[in-house]
Amino acid sequence: MDVYVLLLRLQLRGSEGRSEPVAQALLSGPLALRNDAAIRYRMRNISAVVQELGGPILKDFSPAESVGKLVRPRIRAMLLDDPGFSHLLGPTPGPGDDDLGDAKKALAILRQQIEDLEVELAWRGHNGPPEQEDLGIQRTDLAAALDDIAVVEAELEKPQPDKAAVEAGTSRILGLALKLAKWVGERATKFVDAALVAGAPIAVAKVTGLLPTIINAVDAVSRVVGG
Repeated sequence: MDVYVLLLRLQLRGSEGRSEPVAQALLSGPLALRNDAAIRYRMRNISAVVQELGGPILKDFSPAESVGKLVRPRIRAMLLDDPGFSHLLGPTPGPGDDDLGDAKKALAILRQQIEDLEVELAWRGHNGPPEQEDLGIQRTDLAAALDDIAVVEAELEKPQPDKAAVEAGTSRILGLALKLAKWVGERATKFVDAALVAGAPIAVAKVTGLLPTIINAVDAVSRVVGG
């Protein structure tokens, strides 16, 4: 469910890539014993329930013609309990008292994860085996994202943030998520390779873990400045 909502949020934020290979890659761990057809049908089941709820669906996963009577209520309950999905069902409310604090917290978490990945990339650059060096991003990408986070944070401290500056910063931060998603999709087969999973679990987890963190931060900032 988390993967579906994440990919849907990426799609609505402007991702033009296909979501199917990304989904297969992200699900390869928790659903390692299922084949591609089973994973695809599970995602189509979710699309069917999302459509019934009046929400947007992933383009790559058309709604399944039938969903099991026991499966449907479980999927529905999980979707409605997901804050990220509930946010997509209706109009975005105006900024509340806690929205600014939520945005600052989300940006702080994002900064910490990027700094952790930056350390990982530095270590792998010196010690990692060649076949595990390609993580789809460079340390310069991470440094640029950290600079953009600092810009957005500085604007949020102002009584009247510059909306254009905030939107430009969050757009560039979102670009990192889209780049990571594209990389994940292009390397879906690597994610299910036993040697890679066994040899580089920390790097893989940190790279894919950045995706929801970036989207959460961008959404939180958007609630403060609008957009």
